[in-house]
Amino acid sequence: MTAEQLWAEFCSKKNVDINTPYEAWGFGGSGDDVTDRLANLVKEGRKFGTASCYELYELEDELDELPKAGDYSVILDGNDEAVCVIRDYDVYVRPFKKVSPFHAYAEGEGDRSLKYWRDVHKEFFEEEIEETDLSFNEDLRVVCEKFSLEYVPGQEVEQELLYVEPSMEYADEIAAYKKEMLEAGSSFDGCFSMKRHDSIKDYVDDCINWSDPSREADERGAWGNVILVIRKSDSKMVGCMQVHNVLTDRMQKYTGHVGYSVRPSERRKGYATKMLAKACDFLTSFGFEEIGVSCLPENEASRKTILANGGEYIETVYFEDDKVDLERYKIRLK
Repeated sequence: MTAEQLWAEFCSKKNVDINTPYEAWGFGGSGDDVTDRLANLVKEGRKFGTASCYELYELEDELDELPKAGDYSVILDGNDEAVCVIRDYDVYVRPFKKVSPFHAYAEGEGDRSLKYWRDVHKEFFEEEIEETDLSFNEDLRVVCEKFSLEYVPGQEVEQELLYVEPSMEYADEIAAYKKEMLEAGSSFDGCFSMKRHDSIKDYVDDCINWSDPSREADERGAWGNVILVIRKSDSKMVGCMQVHNVLTDRMQKYTGHVGYSVRPSERRKGYATKMLAKACDFLTSFGFEEIGVSCLPENEASRKTILANGGEYIETVYFEDDKVDLERYKIRLK
């Protein structure tokens, strides 16, 4: 199937205007096994991110061609056959050295670790800029894209939730989420510093800094990622997760690797179970074989979420800082 044929079929079945702009391309160029392998990872749902060199757009005077949220693409295989349609939902530019572990995980390649991503993309970018005046260094700017899988011929595509790194593109949703949590008197589990920041920009900047693997470790768990959970159908923020890949002593003894919350008006819809499953999958990229999570003894919903993800009860401990008991669980990762 050609790109034009697949696009026409997609538009007809999904009620999209056929005149909507789109690009047709293959990962890593075209005509090789890598292109096929990466296209297959997209169809499997494992790969939902990609990266390109910002400096090349700049050098070729094509900054107006930079990808942006909402852009459609038809993905080609190594034979230039069209295999699926994707749509960008999270796009940002960041120095190579500051690309986060969650983005590396989203690219779906190898063991999905940041180390693997850096090794592969250093080589990829060096090849891309080889015949230019550019030279590779850790400050090379990278266009990071995350996308949803929209259509695969003959295959049901079910993608209810999108997992997004905090940015000002979602400022209104973050503000609405915070407002609803405050009005409901909910704890801000998994929201990092959302409650204490009056400015959404300060909160977003804090989240980006926390996920920066190039910075020095600090008292807040060294490094981790805040992940906004967006419902695809209406772009509403329904949840928030705080995923730690390095733990402080306090986290090891009490709170564990993952904190999460669901918007009060969106609870009892199964979102928390899906969110924790995604966090567990993300944590496999750090080489963990098991992780720790905890909940309040009276929080039956959170307990069910943990158990649904294979949680095994360890013990109940008293957390002096918050003057509460906590049930501690371990989850063995696949």
